Amino acid sequence: MQGLNFSPTLAINERVGRARRRGEHVLHMGFGQSPFPVHRLIQEALAANADKNMYLPSAGLDALRSAALGYLAGRSGFDGREFDAIIGPGSKELIYDVQLAVEGDLLLPVPSWVSYGPQAAILGDRVIKIPTTLAGHHHVTAESLHEAIVASRRAAGNPRKLILNYPSNPSGLTLTADRLRQIAGVCRDHGILVISDEIYGLVAHDQNHVSIARFYPEGTIVTTGLSKHLSLGGYRLGVALVPRCQRPVFDAMVRIASETWSTVSSPVQFAAVKAFEGHPEIEAYIQTCARIHGLVSGFVRDAVVALGVEYPELQGAFYLYPNFGVFREALRKDWGVETSEQLARDLIDRVGLATLPGTAFGDDPTTLALRLATCDFDGQAALAYYADHPDSTPESFVPACCPNVALACERLGEYFKLPT
Repeated sequence: MQGLNFSPTLAINERVGRARRRGEHVLHMGFGQSPFPVHRLIQEALAANADKNMYLPSAGLDALRSAALGYLAGRSGFDGREFDAIIGPGSKELIYDVQLAVEGDLLLPVPSWVSYGPQAAILGDRVIKIPTTLAGHHHVTAESLHEAIVASRRAAGNPRKLILNYPSNPSGLTLTADRLRQIAGVCRDHGILVISDEIYGLVAHDQNHVSIARFYPEGTIVTTGLSKHLSLGGYRLGVALVPRCQRPVFDAMVRIASETWSTVSSPVQFAAVKAFEGHPEIEAYIQTCARIHGLVSGFVRDAVVALGVEYPELQGAFYLYPNFGVFREALRKDWGVETSEQLARDLIDRVGLATLPGTAFGDDPTTLALRLATCDFDGQAALAYYADHPDSTPESFVPACCPNVALACERLGEYFKLPT
């Protein structure tokens, strides 16, 4: 545990918070917190259930488990009858509990979200990194996955688990149905359990998310929650959908829950039923928020491309992961920057722009990649502007109601106008 670092995403958020409280104008591209207000119907549901002070079952409120399973299976295109649901204090804890319940080495694409690898390290599990490419949208391919499994077993490894995250943090890119089908085939052939982190599934900009559980229902555990598509990070409510044929894993996760968090907050669970009822007003809200995230992220992506950095069209979430290697020689010569950590530190010191270095996502230190979060804006103001301007483009929307994002892109451009 002495070698375990504090979560980079939480660390940068606290650093920016302290700087802003001191009166410093730091622009925040380091933390992925969806900024929209809590929907009125969910606020009302929480208030109506404020008297619920009882302990609930460790697996979660039955009505919530049923509602979440039906809703998520329907939205992501798989048969919910083959799964059972567990409610936890955020999907982060549920992912950890799956890793704890299933013995073996973890197959992990690089780059990947900051906590997957450290969770495996806490458990003493080996992490098998699978490099990805921008051309492949920073996701594994069936071929690279097969090669990693075979190489690990030849070296006496025990690969048992694969974590997928799509749309992805850090890349904002997703996996196609064909690619998911191919990956499912490899996992089935090798007996690999997939932990499918679909927390951004309902922040797919086209609202057309497909789960790998459609193609590999017997070997996929889907995790998600309320934090991203409904901006409810602080509610700390996550959902894991476990195949019924994986009953030992389900039972182990419930036992872990009973000995750790006991049960998720009762008022939050009762209120969350409303989130999974498919109410037309909430569904429209989810679609609008996803559309706004697409507009803002598209603006940032266009600003990065204007610098001469290649990046595909974004597909979901509110991030991108550009590699600024085209500036490598000038950065090294003029400012002594040779690693992504130095680049992130230099950006905040010189122009007050907070980002996260690629090393936080498992990348090689010399890869000059940064994770840029695109959600430093007032969600209420953005909703109001969008209601009046539903045909907005990124170029019209962001300058009008997301000034911090527009200024962050300006500062990014200023920084890379390097001295000669």
